[in-house]
Amino acid sequence: MSQIKSLAQQLKSRLEEQKDLPISKDSEKKSAQEEAQILDDKELIKEAKKISSFLSALRDFNMDGQEKILIRLDKRTIAQLKQLKVATNIEMIRVIAFALHHFLKSHPWLSDYISQTLKQMAHDLD
Repeated sequence: MSQIKSLAQQLKSRLEEQKDLPISKDSEKKSAQEEAQILDDKELIKEAKKISSFLSALRDFNMDGQEKILIRLDKRTIAQLKQLKVATNIEMIRVIAFALHHFLKSHPWLSDYISQTLKQMAHDLD
């Protein structure tokens, strides 16, 4: 009879252990989810800082030119520029000038190429 009780106690303890395992797995899943959430929050903060610094660079861009030109853009680009204007109160022309300035700054060879081509054209006309 005592053996039956001890077997019952062993089965009971094993069942309790098995019940505890999924609970611990759930807690491990929860902690993993919490860690993933913390990482996502950190990435969102980094992204928000990037956006903020970019928009402040756009706002601080020096636009002292007085020349006007007519440019043609596709509907999708115009729509995006209008949405940016509504969302950030940054004028379309400021975005275009900033983008062109940044493009020329990141490709310095282009300015050299243009000046060399103009010099060659001037020599050809002489």
